[in-house]
Amino acid sequence: MAFDAVAATYDTQNEALPGIRRIREHTRRLYLQYFARGSRLLELNCGTGNDAVFLAQHGMKILATDLSPLMLEEVRKKTLLAGLAATIETREVSFERLGDLHGSSFEGVFSNMGGLNCTRELPQIAADLAPLVKPGKYFVATVMPPFCLAETLVFLAGSRWPQAFRRTSGKNGSLAHLGEGVMRTFYHSPRAFARAFAPHFEHVKTIGLLVLLPPPNFARAYSTFLRRAKFLKKLDESVSKLPFFRSIGDHYIMVLRRKSNS
Repeated sequence: MAFDAVAATYDTQNEALPGIRRIREHTRRLYLQYFARGSRLLELNCGTGNDAVFLAQHGMKILATDLSPLMLEEVRKKTLLAGLAATIETREVSFERLGDLHGSSFEGVFSNMGGLNCTRELPQIAADLAPLVKPGKYFVATVMPPFCLAETLVFLAGSRWPQAFRRTSGKNGSLAHLGEGVMRTFYHSPRAFARAFAPHFEHVKTIGLLVLLPPPNFARAYSTFLRRAKFLKKLDESVSKLPFFRSIGDHYIMVLRRKSNS
């Protein structure tokens, strides 16, 4: 499994990237807006548990789930070091096995860093997730769309045509490199994502992430001129809520609310 292979080094290679820090900043702001202190939350694709630790430190209880046993081991290490063993539980659960959690009840669900791009079965996930979430409570998901303006422009400028349009790969997805491994990735537009969840969740808002700024893996761009480009950063945040721009960033955050009649 690709994520097992990078579990031990995932944080050191990714969390310090300016783009990742920017995504964390925006998503955590929304977490605190939509998840109340004392809530019991379900995390999908928890990775190494950075968001779970953050929310536990803000008084919430987390069931952190992932398909990678080694990622979950990193979560447990981090949880013990932070003294949060009583508030963060881990469980090996894939998207396709959310039915295993039926009988549980949560005041919110979250999924960060494009974890839901690892599957194309969004309608089934929505159906399996719905019984787990209390009516009126929220699902906050960070997803990669089929087109990223900054990524495409950079790849085109370097005459890297296949990479420039790698996200527009159709229903069979595309292969993305993760360390020395590869994984199949499916890119979901905000409209398609909201439609897949619509039978059980209503759309609240969508916000673009890194719309005018490069994706996190373009570290050289951040280390040169972008660290001084305060205007561009402010402009990026301003346009991120506009209908067109919020769907052409590296990621978008979608907030959904569990319906009471489905």
